[in-house]
Amino acid sequence: MTQYNSNYQNPYAQPAYGQQAAPQQQSGELMDGMTVSAADLGDYDKGYVLLPEGTYDFTVVDLDETRYQPGPKSSGKIGPCKQVILTLRFKDPTDGSDVDLKHNLYMYNNQGCLGMIASFYDAVGMHKKGEPITFDWRKEVVIGKRGRAEINHRKGSDGKSEYNNIKKMLPLEVMPTAGNPTPNAGNWSNGRF
Repeated sequence: MTQYNSNYQNPYAQPAYGQQAAPQQQSGELMDGMTVSAADLGDYDKGYVLLPEGTYDFTVVDLDETRYQPGPKSSGKIGPCKQVILTLRFKDPTDGSDVDLKHNLYMYNNQGCLGMIASFYDAVGMHKKGEPITFDWRKEVVIGKRGRAEINHRKGSDGKSEYNNIKKMLPLEVMPTAGNPTPNAGNWSNGRF
């Protein structure tokens, strides 16, 4: 009798009594028979959140770098270049939930691209207007930075759908706290009369 060596493992098979189930894969390709926890699924049916137009504080929560390659229908204003994709987290004022928006910056030497990069750097405190800029897109430098943005709505290509649009970046104003009092305007000192 001929014996065949089969490496096939039934992904639906249950572990025998007293054995533990195989650990579930944390990231990467999903396989038949895998179990994904409810926490990993998140709020997948929440849908797109259209924020009311206005000014919002944000926190940078992710940064990806890729190459931008203009398509055949592009306007020609931006050539091939490095593209920085920021994920900015805003708070929805209606329920306080987090809303993440992607913001693309193109490392291309034209006034529009340079202005958008400088506005972002100004908003997160990495640059001051009128000074030279040094680009630093390391995740450990950018992620966690806070700033402010003005959001308006833009129409989708169908002419009906509306989307969040970051119209303008603004510096985050630092408000005085108990540990950071407002400087003295007069000739007095705290605790002295």
